[in-house]
Amino acid sequence: MSEFAPQGSGTWLNLRVGLLTASRMSDAMAVLKTGKPAEARHKLLREKLAERLTGDAAPHFVNDAMRHGLEFEPHAKTAYEAASGNLLTACGLILHPSIDGFAASPDALLDDDAVVEFKCPTSTTHVEWLLAGVMPDQHKPQVLAQLACTQRSRAVFVSFDPRMPIKRQLFIKEWTPDPAEIAAVEGAARQFLAELDAMFAQLAEAA
Repeated sequence: MSEFAPQGSGTWLNLRVGLLTASRMSDAMAVLKTGKPAEARHKLLREKLAERLTGDAAPHFVNDAMRHGLEFEPHAKTAYEAASGNLLTACGLILHPSIDGFAASPDALLDDDAVVEFKCPTSTTHVEWLLAGVMPDQHKPQVLAQLACTQRSRAVFVSFDPRMPIKRQLFIKEWTPDPAEIAAVEGAARQFLAELDAMFAQLAEAA
């Protein structure tokens, strides 16, 4: 199931209320070196619980880096299409077919088997990714969640920095993860949502 609304719009934010979305998957899976859940995970549980109880989206803060990304993402898509010859398809919020409360909003879809994720980072980060030449680990949970929700098998990760020389403005990395990696993210989503459901039931009963 897919609900279309421009990403970042009020409608899009409202559709996400109480859901675990791909962009927050890193927080949902955050653990300390001891293996215990990190504060980022606890904070996300509280945030999503508050959304479910109030029906309102949590405050959405946009810092300078996020603002830069929002401004340049359309240019990134245009640059990618021109460089690759691929035509992208826009999509809305896509709900996982079997995990209630789990959803993703890929930046675009490609062919019938790929999601596309755009990043417009700082120049330092862009250079880091250019040198490494691999899918950045910090964005794997988000992309794996997108693949899980869309039931697709491969991803195209694109970093765009218009401040760079023309030939270095795009970093494009295609990635086909092991299905076990997608299954692991689905397992983590189920666990997170089970905890969220239990917390909601506890407070709903006390109301």
